Amino acid sequence: MSVSDEALISERAELIRQNQQLSDEARSLDGVRDLDGARAARRRSSDVKKLYTKILPDVIVARCPETGELVRYPIDIVGLDGWFWDFNNPWRRISHLPASWLTMCGAIRLHEPVAFAPFMCRPGPGVPFVIPRILDHDGVRAVINEIPVGLHTGWAISYFGPRPQGTKLENTWGANVYDIFADDGAWLGVGEHESPVEEYDFDLEPWLESEKLLWIAPGDPDARLRTGTADCPYVGVEGEHRKAGIVRGELRRRR
Repeated sequence: MSVSDEALISERAELIRQNQQLSDEARSLDGVRDLDGARAARRRSSDVKKLYTKILPDVIVARCPETGELVRYPIDIVGLDGWFWDFNNPWRRISHLPASWLTMCGAIRLHEPVAFAPFMCRPGPGVPFVIPRILDHDGVRAVINEIPVGLHTGWAISYFGPRPQGTKLENTWGANVYDIFADDGAWLGVGEHESPVEEYDFDLEPWLESEKLLWIAPGDPDARLRTGTADCPYVGVEGEHRKAGIVRGELRRRR
């Protein structure tokens, strides 16, 4: 573990501690009907979460298949108990993304213990997948890369290409919305769509062979785009197809 990793873990833990203290304070003030005090505590809690978004590391998730531009996305890779992973109210930082960026889905193989968090966490199924209703469109391609998240093995699947007309995109990994961008890359707002597991395709081999799906080798410092199935570690990954839902440290599965 590097010094920067240790600093991130330490600062993140302190922010989570501060927020828990402020949340307890707000509840206590609510109980004695000190509404102004409770609101002030919640404002300070929001400030803590804003600081959290600023310390999230810019993680290499993909390269644009058209231009080769390296794509970094601010992700909480320390654990699933950070507010990045709060499904109903994710705290995230929008960074520069290529104009061809569409969305980023994800999957995660969970390992015990699963951290307690006072919110719903939905990090996806236990094996990587693609969404044919998006990937089937002309010009759309996807890139898969392995992203460790604490003890867990995650996979980010990023989609690139022209905006599919008449087709909703897919909620960003772990969130209940997806970002909408203009053709020049300007952020326009958010949309919402979550496909059922029945619409996922876990058989990646045909997509890799057709080069609609490209891949980056786990831990590759150059993040080189690769094609085909030869030596691809994402072919035939075994695991749970149902989506994970984690509520206060308790793991549930759903379709």
